[in-house]
Amino acid sequence: MLASLLLAAIAYVSPVHYPIELAGNFGEPRPNHFHAGIDVKTDRMTGKPLYAMADGFISKVSVGTHGFGKAVYVRHPDGNTSVYVHLDDFAPQIEAAVKRYQYAHKVYATDITFPATMMPVHKGQFIGFSGNTGSSQGPHLHLELHRTQTGDLLDPLAYLKGYIRDTIAPAVYAFKAYPVPGEGTFQHGSSPRVFTFDKGHFSAWGKVGFGVRTMDHMNGVYNSFGSRLIRLYCDGRLVFSADINGLPQSMHRMMNSWGDYDHFMQSRVWFLKSFVEPGNRLPFLKTGQGKGYILFNERREYRLRYVVSDVFGNQTVREFTVLGTPEALGPRPVITGPEALLTSRDNHWQTDGIRLDVPGRLMAVDRLMKPQLLASARGLSQAVRFIPGNVPLLGWADLAFRIPDATIDPRKLYVAMTGTGTPPRYCRSEAKNGWVYGKPRSTVSLCSSSNRRTRPSWSATSAGHLWEDTRRSDNCASRHGTSAATVKRLKPLLITNRYENEKATAAGCSTGAQFGCQDVSLHRLHRGQGSHYRRFRALHVQCRRLRHVHQTLPLCGRQARQGRYARDHRL
Repeated sequence: MLASLLLAAIAYVSPVHYPIELAGNFGEPRPNHFHAGIDVKTDRMTGKPLYAMADGFISKVSVGTHGFGKAVYVRHPDGNTSVYVHLDDFAPQIEAAVKRYQYAHKVYATDITFPATMMPVHKGQFIGFSGNTGSSQGPHLHLELHRTQTGDLLDPLAYLKGYIRDTIAPAVYAFKAYPVPGEGTFQHGSSPRVFTFDKGHFSAWGKVGFGVRTMDHMNGVYNSFGSRLIRLYCDGRLVFSADINGLPQSMHRMMNSWGDYDHFMQSRVWFLKSFVEPGNRLPFLKTGQGKGYILFNERREYRLRYVVSDVFGNQTVREFTVLGTPEALGPRPVITGPEALLTSRDNHWQTDGIRLDVPGRLMAVDRLMKPQLLASARGLSQAVRFIPGNVPLLGWADLAFRIPDATIDPRKLYVAMTGTGTPPRYCRSEAKNGWVYGKPRSTVSLCSSSNRRTRPSWSATSAGHLWEDTRRSDNCASRHGTSAATVKRLKPLLITNRYENEKATAAGCSTGAQFGCQDVSLHRLHRGQGSHYRRFRALHVQCRRLRHVHQTLPLCGRQARQGRYARDHRL
């Protein structure tokens, strides 16, 4: 007992030796993920010394050209691990160990784990320099705190409150009402609508959920942040609370369920729901038996109150009154049948040559598909469009196309996304047992693999097909297995997609995709593109700070393979 109390009393210190200012805080809502740490400003420059926040040992070091870039993991005796991300360089002893490993294994990008006795560190010990490596969009320190055993993400601000000044309460701008279809109305309507708190009095009947738009601010910086604690009361009774902490890394995609994803895609503004959808399993969302919905079933006034606060205790209160007013309710929508995607079952849909499998755990709410088979001018299969609107899934689905011709080399087939007036967009694909499974590469397209499952969300602006590459060499196909539609489109396509995806990758989650946002079909890869793709991969490895599609650099094969160009020229 005494030992556990001592461990719990471990104090953390600032990772920098200057006043901390933040560019981003923990748990900020973002498409497909939460922000997994805090972003510490470094005066728009690299090379700021960084220090261990507590005693422990260096358990892991990562080196990469995307995602975290260079990162140091320090394991502490209280059960936490602090992670210092986007570093420019490591401390000398760490750098020496990394280089030994890289030369011994002939790799540049790598993850290296160390035993507890190899590199112990003390609180405040120098561990490296801040940088802009990986998927960083500008010089800063991305700092994360994990529970060592589970990997759950913790809010570092809870351990660093003494080093940051914040006396500004969160801003609460508006709320949104979500009447349950066929079961509730709000302000004489059954559609979700946004309201301000100024009016003060509203009318409702039946079951209604609510959401709130809120942002936090801090002293001395212009940035906007996510709010840590959101509570909704009805007549003094706590109906819903969200304390954003202890986030399992496998649940990043559930941000699309807690936040109003459709509203964000239209306005770039998040409304955070004060109710829990059936498929949302975020552990920090707390409700009673009503799952956060409020039942207005009496002719009386209901007093609702939002209380939004930050980790420093600053809080804002917004109140409004709802008068229970009986109204006729519309019919309840019925979602059933083979084209229904239900949370209560594993969903399977198949037509001639196309197969879709969506486990129920991937759905936040029940949805009804409206599959459309479309003609494909250049694809080898029909195009299929699954569902109107954007419907984010919570994990990997399975989508496959049957190979239409046994004489076609399956290594030259891939699933592509196409839209009106747009070229086919490649999904990394795998041929298996007469079928081709695709894997998406951006957050605006989808296909999936039976082995490497995609994280899709769906819409209906375009369609996908099966395509074939008639010009790509067999050798390149077997060596690389990934490609884009044509040589001319390859480089800008992959560079653009890479930086869209790595924002999510840097937060510790897979990139995901929009399922159905483009129509899906099977295509054939183009011969001759293999050497061009290899050259791009070298550029991808070396130019880790490339930020514009039109930027290119001359490379030679030896430099590309060994990664020396990037190291010597500090790109």
